Amino acid sequence: MRVLVLGSTGFLGQLVVDDLRRAGHDVEAWSRSEIEDPHTARRRVDLDGTEPWPAPLARLHAAILLAGPSVPAQFTSARDGAATLRIAERALAHLARHAAGARVVVVSSAHVLTAASAPLGEDSPVAPRGDYAIAKSAVEALALAAPPELDVAIARLFGSLGPGLPRGLFVPDLLTRLVAGDPHVVLSGPDGLRDWTDGRDVSRALRLLLEVPLAGSRVFHLGSGRPTRLSDFAGRIARALGSTARIDFAPGAGPTWIADASRLRAATGWKPEHDLDSTVAWIRDSLQLASRAAAWEDECLGRTADARRPDTTS
Repeated sequence: MRVLVLGSTGFLGQLVVDDLRRAGHDVEAWSRSEIEDPHTARRRVDLDGTEPWPAPLARLHAAILLAGPSVPAQFTSARDGAATLRIAERALAHLARHAAGARVVVVSSAHVLTAASAPLGEDSPVAPRGDYAIAKSAVEALALAAPPELDVAIARLFGSLGPGLPRGLFVPDLLTRLVAGDPHVVLSGPDGLRDWTDGRDVSRALRLLLEVPLAGSRVFHLGSGRPTRLSDFAGRIARALGSTARIDFAPGAGPTWIADASRLRAATGWKPEHDLDSTVAWIRDSLQLASRAAAWEDECLGRTADARRPDTTS
């Protein structure tokens, strides 16, 4: 099967491309930035621009829409909301013209739902709050009204974890502080429960939604169903990095989104294969590898750590 991945250089995009290739699929990967990869047909396409999109290099059988701003705390309706809708609208129209009959998985977010202490199924009320959630809800509406030439499914993510997440999210912001050696980390948000899934399991679920026949509802919740307290995860990360930092959260209780992913399991047979400890080890090992690579580069170029440390005084 030949699959187009839109937004292929982000955290999940790279994992999805790798997973599809390992499963034996041909991949065409589009994004605004370039990554050299001799095994994947990568193309630099300004998905949010005004230029016409190119035709696919070969006949497509499926596509995954991951492109668009993905950090809720930095999301604004005027800039990011407009871009999110524009990309989704153009993608669906483009695929209808060039890939009739293709299965298209549109990636959405649990933020479109009302937070609750009980696991949330697909029939839970949609009540988006905030610019990010409103934009995602609008993308879902576009997907459900997609041209009949397309076979569309929506995957609502409840949170994914791994190395390479963008700044502005809980995990990368925490890692930045811990790696810098801060003895006291004060986080901007309150403690609370989250449903996190290893990014490798998320990418596998998205691939399965491309591969299996679907009947009935086309909305699927993608989460582990395992509630994890933010403070517990922060402690695990700190211990894995050898940090003794004190970690404090803002007062109050944060929202809770826990997935009921039984519909996804019934349709695809998917279930998470990685527990939280293996995800923490993945993040730790990636950081250590990046640190060794930076040290090797410094040695080759004759630089010191101070020489490559950014100037934060201005």
